[in-house]
Amino acid sequence: MTTHHTALTPAHIPDQLSIRVQRSALADTVQRLQHASKSPATRRAYAGDSLAFDTWCRSLGYSAMPATPDTVAQYLADNAPRLTVATLRRHLATISKAHQVAGLPNPCKTSQVADTVAGIRAKHGKPQDTAPGLLADGMRATLDSLPTDLAGVRDRALLLVGWCAGLRRSELAALTWGDIETDPADSRGRLLLLRRSKTDQAGAGERVPIATDSDLSRCPVTALETWRTALRGAGGADTVAPGAPILRQVNRHGQLGGSMSGQAVAFVIARRTEQAGLPVRYRGHSLRKGLVQQAGLAGVSDSAVMATTRHRSVTMLRAYQEQVGLVTKCASRGLL
Repeated sequence: MTTHHTALTPAHIPDQLSIRVQRSALADTVQRLQHASKSPATRRAYAGDSLAFDTWCRSLGYSAMPATPDTVAQYLADNAPRLTVATLRRHLATISKAHQVAGLPNPCKTSQVADTVAGIRAKHGKPQDTAPGLLADGMRATLDSLPTDLAGVRDRALLLVGWCAGLRRSELAALTWGDIETDPADSRGRLLLLRRSKTDQAGAGERVPIATDSDLSRCPVTALETWRTALRGAGGADTVAPGAPILRQVNRHGQLGGSMSGQAVAFVIARRTEQAGLPVRYRGHSLRKGLVQQAGLAGVSDSAVMATTRHRSVTMLRAYQEQVGLVTKCASRGLL
């Protein structure tokens, strides 16, 4: 039996130019995929940190890529008086990642740099300035102080949905009307589809529940539907279409604008709690943190809290919960 081999004609043999074009296209695709693996906020932070390190190195005649452990240690020491330990750790992570991606020896994974970080933490470390949690009493006071105009209706929905669902400000800002689903197990409740979040950069999507409340003034589902009705009346059916943002800007004349950003959500939280006379300045993360803390005080199980907040471990829950109720847990209470 004779075996026949088909000879490759010149047309079937890729030339060097086409190979280079294909390789370049594949490299661009990989770069875009790697770029998409990080959130826009993370990419901005990495870019800023990289620029800061490169500028510092140039000013002293050091090489930023590759950098030596001594260069990294000096950079951290020079910036320690003005940057927090958390920010320095982020800079360090950026430098480390840059060397890893470039296939260079990582100067950050050395005892010299680790010892420098430990020394900075011991000398310059201070409690991290974290957002306070908005607990139930503060939330009720804020809700009771809201006006009944269009912005007030919106902000009631913003506060209640954000608090009851334990959402980050960016997650609240990203919600559209198409992201609201009815819970098959409880038609009175709702499920919020988070298409992308801090812990879901791949965009697989996560569903977060919100339940009804017998007190309609404190019910997130009622607040959401009331805002939908008001929004449709003010801007027409297009403003509540599936792809339309739930949270829209409202100016002082009651006119609708575009979608709200995460920063705008944080501003509403700060402004409304201040108007309610609360003595602490609350921020964008205060809703999520407040839910975790209030649930801990009420004895809600960790698993139930994590089903809403989507925390991957109880470590952060404990960190939040340990910041409240310290007096009631005081070891000396009732001993004398």
